[in-house]
Amino acid sequence: MKALIFNSGIGKRMGEMTKNSPKSMVKLLNGETIFERQIRLLSECGIKDIVVTTGPFEEQLVAISKKEAYKDIKFTFVHNDLYDKTNYIYSCYLARKYLNDDFLTLHGDLVFSKSLLQYVLDSKEKSTCLINKALPLPDKDFKGRITDGRLREVSISIFGDDCFTFQPLYKLTKNDMAIWVKSIEEFVVQGNTGVYAENAFNVISDKLNIIPLSYEHYYINEIDNLEDYERVTKDIEQIDYEEQNVVLGSDKLEEILKTYNLHNPLIVVAGFLKDYICTLMEKANVKYAIFTNFSANPRYENVIDAMKVFKENACDSIISLGGGSAMDVAKCVKLFLPMNDKEDYLTQKHVYINLKHIAIPTTAGTGSESTRFIVFYKDGIKQSIADDMVLPDAAILEKDFLKSLPLNQKTATMFDALSQAIESMWSVNSTHKSTEYSEKAIKLILKNYQKYLASDESVMQDMMLASNLAGKAINITQTTAAHAMSYKITSHFGISHGHAVALVLPFVWKYLDDNYDKTFDVRGKEHLRKVLNNINELFGFKNTKESINKYVSIMHEFKMINKLDYDAQLLDDFANSVNPIRLRNFPVALDKDTIQKIYTKIFNAKY
Repeated sequence: MKALIFNSGIGKRMGEMTKNSPKSMVKLLNGETIFERQIRLLSECGIKDIVVTTGPFEEQLVAISKKEAYKDIKFTFVHNDLYDKTNYIYSCYLARKYLNDDFLTLHGDLVFSKSLLQYVLDSKEKSTCLINKALPLPDKDFKGRITDGRLREVSISIFGDDCFTFQPLYKLTKNDMAIWVKSIEEFVVQGNTGVYAENAFNVISDKLNIIPLSYEHYYINEIDNLEDYERVTKDIEQIDYEEQNVVLGSDKLEEILKTYNLHNPLIVVAGFLKDYICTLMEKANVKYAIFTNFSANPRYENVIDAMKVFKENACDSIISLGGGSAMDVAKCVKLFLPMNDKEDYLTQKHVYINLKHIAIPTTAGTGSESTRFIVFYKDGIKQSIADDMVLPDAAILEKDFLKSLPLNQKTATMFDALSQAIESMWSVNSTHKSTEYSEKAIKLILKNYQKYLASDESVMQDMMLASNLAGKAINITQTTAAHAMSYKITSHFGISHGHAVALVLPFVWKYLDDNYDKTFDVRGKEHLRKVLNNINELFGFKNTKESINKYVSIMHEFKMINKLDYDAQLLDDFANSVNPIRLRNFPVALDKDTIQKIYTKIFNAKY
């Protein structure tokens, strides 16, 4: 199977965004262009031979094809000199000599999910098109007429009960492709170059056997104008979060390396896990480089050193194994690599790079393997970055790592995951999908935490999943007040992160319950009330007081509550340290006086 991408259009409805580049070079929210997204997904689904028709700015598309990440893909570019006077029927005509195989054909402005592409390729039907019966018929976009289970007409102007919303992504056999191309030739010879390729299809559709597939449960959309761009880029960001490759068991590493065609990864790993990952890599028979020289709270210099190892060994990907620190270093390496190494990386614009990162967590806590967040230190100052570019491409959840964790670490990380899931539910950024992740995480944790903390191996896989789900939820919503107020507790008292969050959460939870009617969440107080009731149901109670008591009882059970020494100056310092950005995600305003009162209760263990 080969692919044909029509990229010869002007894209004038995109305004300034396509003034100096093709429409397919427009960037999505993760920094990836539409074109790179298409070829990345095609490659990951096994298509390594791509024909691209071009119009203006062909050199930009050719430059993309020469990137190291696409070295295993064969590109054939076919330029349409008359791109401003013809439609893509003429581009297809120019490419006709290359179209002698089974083909997937698509337009350069189509943005779709990987699952949609795999669904089309896996279909038992040999030639297919895409329709959606659930959507209303568009006025100005393609519709497909289906007769006797076959595609019989494609046009903007058709309507009727047998017409459905349509997307121009086809899977075609060599024979069907040849018949269509023959009709295209006849149209062009007759001078009909200003119409769609579908016009040529319509006159010979009875000779083809194209079966409609429904894309109702998959994502695909075209970007025609700026309004489309705003909508589609936001849509696909959430789809990509959802479709991150998450697998169970470290034995899947070899398979993932083969799927992504990776031959020489940099492995960022804590020293005590070095032998473990080396054994896995030797089994996979893949060359690799090791980096272990990073601190528990990774520093900017650690990242520079890791990048040096990456470059010296000509690595082609990254694997991180460990807790959040290993993943933070790996994420930074990916983010900084395409930048200018002569300047401070923190002052430079983020640039997309198709560099695979496989993350393997060793605790059930932050869910960092499925988030777009980085934390590290430069000159002693904490740096926090959030960027879609650093979301790992794959996460491997290996439950066996949890067996040897000490009880205090398991307890703290468990509370971190539980707190993340709860905070995500009431965040002003919550969505249906983030809520779904949070609900599943909370259920798994409350069901299994006692056995998990008693070292019962039968529940460890569920706790890994719960942590990952909580991370996925926070990746969408970000953390709120409990996390914002926890960081100073960790840095000043030396209390672990998860423990510190657990100390704060009951008080902000109670404050929210007492003041939900003052919410600034645009969805209103009734929405927030429903969220709090939903959390109560997950905890098995009818009111927030009982739910909080349950949370606190677990803290008492595992000896996580104790008094902390403080004075008035320390209290003021703590209140001033709270990150206002994280507070904006909390649905009720917290002023300095309220924050000080909460800290006072925490320090005095007034639970």
